Amino acid sequence: MWKKLTLLALTLVLVTAMVATVANADSIAGSGWLEAEGRGRACMTGNSDIVTISGNGVLWYFDGGDVDTPTITGAGVRQEFASGWVRWKGFDGEFALGNADEIIVCLRGESIHLRTEGAGAVLLNGHGRYETGGENAPVTSGRWTQVGLRIDFGQ
Repeated sequence: MWKKLTLLALTLVLVTAMVATVANADSIAGSGWLEAEGRGRACMTGNSDIVTISGNGVLWYFDGGDVDTPTITGAGVRQEFASGWVRWKGFDGEFALGNADEIIVCLRGESIHLRTEGAGAVLLNGHGRYETGGENAPVTSGRWTQVGLRIDFGQ
C-alpha cells in the first residue's frame, strides 16, 4: 500500500514539475500535436487547444489556469480534492477538453488513446506507440516503454 502511495506521490510531483516548465497562463501557444496509444501511464501537461484521452483505469486531472470544464463520457467514480485535483476511479470512457491552459491530465490503465494539440509535454511509460509533429517540427514516431519517455510538443 505504501509503495503505491509513494509511487503516486512521486508521479504527481513529477507531473507538477513538468507544468512549471511549460505553463503559460495567459494564452494557448504553439501548434504542435501528439497522439499516443498503449497501456501503462500517459500524462499530458501544458496549454492545449484540444486534449482527449480515453481508455480504462484511473484518471487524474488538474487545471492550474482559468477553470475549464471537461466533457467526460463513460463510467467512473469522481472524487475532488482540496488541492484542486480530480480523480476518476474505475474510469472507462473519454475525457475531452478544449482551449485550456496549465492543465495536467493523466490516465493509468489499459487501452489508452491520447491526442493533444497545442504546446506542452507528455510523459509516457508502459507499452505503446506515439506520433508527434507540428508547424515547425517534422512528424516523428516511436515506441514508449516501461522506462518512460518525455516528449515536448508545440514548443
